[in-house]
Amino acid sequence: MTTPDRVRVGRGSWPRDGYGGTIDAAGTGFGPYYGIGAGERAPEGGSQDDLEAVRAAVRAIQRALNWHSGPGTPIPADGRFGERTKAAVVAFQQHRQPAINQDMFFAASERNPPGLVHKETSYALFMPIADRYAIKYTVPRGLLRGVTALESNWDPGAVGYWTNSDFGLCQWNTTLPGVTRDQALDPYWALDSTARAMRERYDSDRWAHNWTYVIVAHNVPTWAAEWAQGKLSAANPDDQPKLDRMTGYLTNVLARTW
Repeated sequence: MTTPDRVRVGRGSWPRDGYGGTIDAAGTGFGPYYGIGAGERAPEGGSQDDLEAVRAAVRAIQRALNWHSGPGTPIPADGRFGERTKAAVVAFQQHRQPAINQDMFFAASERNPPGLVHKETSYALFMPIADRYAIKYTVPRGLLRGVTALESNWDPGAVGYWTNSDFGLCQWNTTLPGVTRDQALDPYWALDSTARAMRERYDSDRWAHNWTYVIVAHNVPTWAAEWAQGKLSAANPDDQPKLDRMTGYLTNVLARTW
């Protein structure tokens, strides 16, 4: 799926091309931010799936803002980024985001202008939710964080960089039985399902009760099972590309674990 000869389709995460209809910091054109105007229309080259992913991301952001704010009057989770959503984002950035992100380093280019959502704010919105699911299934929270960071960079509207059938925070593939686009783009479903799958795989003999193979199984479960069962060998030229892909994925997840 990620070999160099593949042609990019879909939005990827935090797109510079704004294929899904995200906006720039000034709000005058397309860019990488979720803010007022995001999801209203797609630029040239954007597909309907791209646009729907942005709208789903706005709903996800609204739901996360309500989750963090606790009891009170919620903002509508309608996928429309209006003034009420902007005000809620600004309040979150002022009061909750600094404490959540205090152990993280963001370059100046990755810091969010008030009222806009990019990496800095999205990490703070969704990581505590992920941690709850990690606790629910007794999964190391750093591993769930690492998988999510690698898959989407915490962009709730991410569409697969190499395939347009992967959606959301954890890039669930909608060609899998029973996985819909709406589910994959629902951060609660995606994080819950990812944590649950990690626990079930760890408990299974198929993946040798080893987190190494569990991590890789989120990307290529069949190969991860073969690796766990000693069926792959670096001496076999046919196995080496599989091992390269899996060790690369593992390394990249662990580099994003904290």
